[in-house]
Amino acid sequence: MKMRLGGITNIDTSEYGNPYSVIDSIQKAKYNDLDILIGPEWSLTCRPGLYNRNVKTKKSETWVELLFNAPDYIKYAPKDARNILEEGLENDFKKFTKIPAIPYSKREYENMLKDIKYASKGSDMLIFPGTAMFYDENRVLYNVMPVISNGKIVKNIYKFHDGLSSRFNLENALKLYPYNKCNKEDYSFSYGKNPIINFNGIKTSVEICADAGMLKRQGVNGLDLQVLSSCGNSATDRVINKQGYLAVVDGLRNATVYVSSMHIPKLKPVEKFGELHIFDLEFGA
Repeated sequence: MKMRLGGITNIDTSEYGNPYSVIDSIQKAKYNDLDILIGPEWSLTCRPGLYNRNVKTKKSETWVELLFNAPDYIKYAPKDARNILEEGLENDFKKFTKIPAIPYSKREYENMLKDIKYASKGSDMLIFPGTAMFYDENRVLYNVMPVISNGKIVKNIYKFHDGLSSRFNLENALKLYPYNKCNKEDYSFSYGKNPIINFNGIKTSVEICADAGMLKRQGVNGLDLQVLSSCGNSATDRVINKQGYLAVVDGLRNATVYVSSMHIPKLKPVEKFGELHIFDLEFGA
């Protein structure tokens, strides 16, 4: 069985992601009849953390004004977002070129996710779009990968490690889900009842950056496709079968994509676009 896989290459998540670019990549992937699409960690969390479908690129002043009018931040932020920004403005607005990394509120995350799901409609392509970070009214921080196909969420996968040191955790005052709700080695909250996704005859699953190795620790093996979505990590314990593939999409600085198997250290992409590297995979050969 043959499948086409694409990795998103035009999003540098070393500072922020870009959900608008993810949406564009989904459209490009649909046009090229891809079966699987993968993005890097944090690709869905945009600068400065406020998602507004009508604003793609604006000056700092516009972002500040948008953030000031976001009631969820003012109500729930561990440190009032308005104060964070006003402090920067008072010091020197001209040097205030980078908005603080603030996660979405839950409401903003759901608005962004609605647009991602809408972009995926009309195709049964399996999309690992990368992760988004948001917090809820209980100040619980989520770093989540919503796996999507044809307008629906197939599975939510939550990052287990390192969230408390994330740049998106304001004042280190947020508690990471699911780490704060389970025992240190209980990874079941990250994946739900089963980490494996069955897709058109193949078995696949995904790890998020510092969670590399979790699938092996959960006893998973024999995957046809193992995915690592990361920002600064390109290594994990392989749990693929003899005909399987490991696909890594790393968004640190210059976004990189590589696909390997037991027999091929690095598979060459068959096509390269500005947004995507595309690979032809063959399962069960």
